[in-house]
Order: sequence, then structure tokens, then C-alpha cells
Amino acid sequence: MKPILSIAIIVALLTGCVSTSRYDQQQAELLACSDQAKQDKQAWDEQRANLETQLTTVTKERDACLQQYEQAQSDAQDIETRADELRQSLQEEIKSRNVEIETLKGKLSVRVLDRILFKSGSAEILPEGKAVLDKLASAMSNTQDYIRVEGHTDNVPIGEALKARYFSNWELSAARAASVVRFFVYAQKIDPVRLEAVGFSQYRPIATGDAAEDLQRNRRVEIVLTQGRE
Repeated sequence: MKPILSIAIIVALLTGCVSTSRYDQQQAELLACSDQAKQDKQAWDEQRANLETQLTTVTKERDACLQQYEQAQSDAQDIETRADELRQSLQEEIKSRNVEIETLKGKLSVRVLDRILFKSGSAEILPEGKAVLDKLASAMSNTQDYIRVEGHTDNVPIGEALKARYFSNWELSAARAASVVRFFVYAQKIDPVRLEAVGFSQYRPIATGDAAEDLQRNRRVEIVLTQGRE
């Protein structure tokens, strides 16, 4: 009986050792799994936080884009309304082809041919030109538009008799733009901060031919209205 007892005791001890070893292994696996789960949760939390931040940024950008779009639509509508008002008040001048009105990309451009504004080679505004500018000023007085006055000439060089005063078409175009700005400021009391004058000489023609009518169209002053500085 003693040998049998000894064998039983040994088997029991071995079984206990195996069970303990298996238990320890399972505990280790559980701890490792728990640690991995914590790491995964942390990674997921970080990823979720990043996605929430990106969503917030995208939402703000979308809202800003929508606001800009709505503002642009409103500005464009204002420009079109102003253009319609000017077309009404300048019907005769448009009919006689002394004035052209155009809207493009949020800008309102009023082209006034030089024959109604100035004598040949002069930057002094004629009475009929002042009447046109009066109508323009009336339409602009209740707005906050920025006003760029552009002087343009044809490609015929300045004659010798005028070179002492205007050496080239650059000087003449700039002087004519400045005369219109001066009229708006001093005669119509438009805030000078809203105004700028620039001379383009012959280098921005709207007609490319050499016929008399083409040259006449290029001799012009353009009053360009925009919602902000360009």
C-alpha cells in the first residue's frame, strides 16, 4: 500500500503544479490582453479626438465659405442694382454711345468716351462731361464702393504742340483720371479715401482696329466700382 500511496501523492503534487502553472499563464495572458485593450482604447480616443478636431475645422471652413458666397451674391446683386439705376439715368448717353456700362466679376465699370468729357489733348472737363459725372456721383454717394478712375488714350502719339504739357499719352491719361477724381472730391464731396486715379495710356484698348471709331472707343475714362480694394 505504501508504494501506491506514494504514487498518488506524486500525481497530486504534479497535478497541482500543472494547474498553478496554467493559472499563472492565464493570468499573464489576461494582464497582457488588458494592457492591449487599454492601449487600443487610448489610441481610439486619440483618433476620435483628432477626427472631432478635423470635423470642427471643416465645419468652420464650410461656414466661412458659405458666408463668403452669400456675401459675394449680395455684393453682386448690389452691383447689378446700381448698374440698372445708372442705365436708367444715363439712357441718352448710352443711346448716343458716349457711355457704356458693364458688370463683370463683382465690378461695375462705366466707360465714358473722351469726346463728352474733354477737348482733344485737354484734361479740363467739359460742361456736358460734368453732367454725366454728376449722375454717376449721385448713384455712388449712398454706397461705400471703392472707385477707381482710369484714364485711357488711343495709340496716336502726342503732337508736338502739346508735348510741353503732356509729354506722352501716359501723362495725358493720368491727368484726365486725376481731373475726374478731383471733380468727385471737390464738386461732389465724395470721400477721397474711396477714390484712386490711374493712367493706362494706350495699353489697355477695348478696340483693336485703327478705324476712327475704334480709336474713339479707346479714348475714354473708366469709372470702376468695387466692394473692396483690389
